[in-house]
Amino acid sequence: MVTYVGYSTIGSITSSITLVDKDIALRDLMNHIYTRKGERVMHPDFGCIVWDLLFEPVDKMVEGEISRDIERIVDSDPRWTLVNMNIDNRVDHSVNVYLNVMYNDDETIEELFLNFVSENG
Repeated sequence: MVTYVGYSTIGSITSSITLVDKDIALRDLMNHIYTRKGERVMHPDFGCIVWDLLFEPVDKMVEGEISRDIERIVDSDPRWTLVNMNIDNRVDHSVNVYLNVMYNDDETIEELFLNFVSENG
């Protein structure tokens, strides 16, 4: 079994927190999903397109784009496998995504609730 080690300042007031294994893999996945595509310097393909679609009417075509992009993000991390995804579009310029992902090292399932809300609401 591989040991992953990393650091995060999320949830810490004074310093970074050391995260290992599933915790750092989950933080990495969430960082990738919650980063707006094109926002990361020198990595224009890193991030998620959902932020750019919040003001679009969420029809089957837009829902498919969101689904494919989140699937692409999960597939890009070899520590995770996508099990299930449901997208709930809201009328208030937000999108909720329910994900079940499997952590490949120990085959446990994580249930994730992702909430994308427009800053301009």
